[in-house]
Amino acid sequence: MLKSSLIAVALLFSALLSPVTLAEDGYEMWLRYHTVADNNRLKEYRGQIKQLVVEGESPTLSVVRQELQTGLNGLLGLSVPAQTSLARQGSVVVGTPASSPLIAGLELGEALQAVGPEGFLIRQTRINKRDAIVIAANTDQGALYGSFHFLRLLQTHTSLKDLAIESAPR
Repeated sequence: MLKSSLIAVALLFSALLSPVTLAEDGYEMWLRYHTVADNNRLKEYRGQIKQLVVEGESPTLSVVRQELQTGLNGLLGLSVPAQTSLARQGSVVVGTPASSPLIAGLELGEALQAVGPEGFLIRQTRINKRDAIVIAANTDQGALYGSFHFLRLLQTHTSLKDLAIESAPR
């Protein structure tokens, strides 16, 4: 009698936990994009990030577009549309001079040369008289690294004011 009661309790307990364990697919093991808890920082981010523009088509740039959209939607707690062109104030523009006419027009040649093939720049600037955050790189892989770095800035509640980052990962 006692043994069957213990088995019943164990089965009930495991049945209650099974939806929780099924919900975790492993993706969030290191890429958690929960809404920014600091309300002041969240307001800053929402004011500066209104749309995403990733120019160019490649498997890597598709990953960049998807990851940034997933990350921004989660961290900002609202939908950040992905656009094909700079349509409004507060864009995050990602690409390389080869894939993006917007990036090519910024004349970042010397700075990009200094960061190498996998390096990236993250800058707050103006494009076509609109405020934008630019993630520029020499290669699609550099754009991917820069995108993850940008998401990490948001996750760590770093201010985006006067953003000017140059990185050359090795």
